[in-house]
Amino acid sequence: MSSFQVLVGGLAIVASFGAAGGNRPAMKSDAASFDVIDRRGQGNTRYLFRDPSFEAAWDFCTRRLAIVAAARPH
Repeated sequence: MSSFQVLVGGLAIVASFGAAGGNRPAMKSDAASFDVIDRRGQGNTRYLFRDPSFEAAWDFCTRRLAIVAAARPH
């Protein structure tokens, strides 16, 4: 059984048991919080945002994608 994960561009929102549960990955129904991970990095996992609600993690990812897209020439 794998953990709940949503891919948003180069980022991933991963369900976890929260800080009290050792930030271990969890299924969505068991999640106490979520972590935002940069999937583009090689090697070590780079956490960008730890322990927010799903909505806060989603907002973080979409804002970050909007900032990156605005910086690119169209």
